[in-house]
Amino acid sequence: MGKNYRRIEQLKAIAFDCGFGNEDAKQFGKLSKTATWEAMLETYGIPFPVDNSSLDTEDTEDTEDTEDIEESD
Repeated sequence: MGKNYRRIEQLKAIAFDCGFGNEDAKQFGKLSKTATWEAMLETYGIPFPVDNSSLDTEDTEDTEDTEDIEESD
């Protein structure tokens, strides 16, 4: 549930920054569903991350750095 929670909060923040509110989102479904917020943003052409990969970039970079260090030894 952790990643889904962060994703829905990220989508809500994008919507609120664009001037949308809960009443706007209710037209697309339940407020507690990620798909509701995605549908609303998509309908109005507002870009949003496809997944939470932007939240996990540090892990990817660390892995790549570690591999480079091991190869240079």
